[in-house]
Amino acid sequence: MKRLPKLFDLDKAIELATLSNETYAQYKAWKDKEAWSLPAEYELEVVLDAVYENDNMPLGFICKKGTELYVVWRGTQDLEEWIEDAKYKQVPCSFIKDVDVELGFEQMYTTGDANVASPQKKVLDYLATVNPSDYTNLWVTGHSLGAAIAVLNIVDIAANTEHKSAILYSFAGPRVGDHNFASEYNSIVNHSYRVINTHDEVPKLPPQDCPPILHTYHYEHVKHTVPITFGNFWNLAEDHSIQGYIKQLEAIKKETLVSA
Repeated sequence: MKRLPKLFDLDKAIELATLSNETYAQYKAWKDKEAWSLPAEYELEVVLDAVYENDNMPLGFICKKGTELYVVWRGTQDLEEWIEDAKYKQVPCSFIKDVDVELGFEQMYTTGDANVASPQKKVLDYLATVNPSDYTNLWVTGHSLGAAIAVLNIVDIAANTEHKSAILYSFAGPRVGDHNFASEYNSIVNHSYRVINTHDEVPKLPPQDCPPILHTYHYEHVKHTVPITFGNFWNLAEDHSIQGYIKQLEAIKKETLVSA
């Protein structure tokens, strides 16, 4: 087992991956018109909605547990859906100057309509009602596309609110923006961990030089990569699933306890 980063909290990573998995239960309940609730120890604060293809659907939530706050973003589970949703084209970021980000991620994070405020506005409006001294930690997390939105969200929080100490743990996250974006992110987000399965294809997207022939856009990952390994190179769904990430993190914890 590779050594984990010194400040990486394995227990917190498992908790945040499990909360990321809850966003899929939230979405399924919405789709099936059924009730949904978080595990009993969490208190739901805000439901985050996305405007997508002329429909409003849950994209995650804000919750709290004791004095801990969590912003949790939903993504897509399978690689085929991810590729269909991703646009790869870059546009200027609307809330950080002089950087470019992937068009689809920017749209999903910042777009609202007459009936539903954008996910960005919902998070920032909620945090405007909260004093940083009122909580112990503010965690931002997500899986897959949700990991990309989490990256946009935490750098927005760090740049444009009083909540400068938010912490990112993301899972199976793609590249989000260009070199300037990654540089700006790395300079203002103090605590950031990107957990990736070395067999997962999504963290390899968009390609660093995109499209591969024209090289019109250039992408770079933000800090800090935490590699884990499970599955194999030919099972794309298993390699990308949040359940696989949770299972492997739990296996690493068990191995760590045994070797301690």
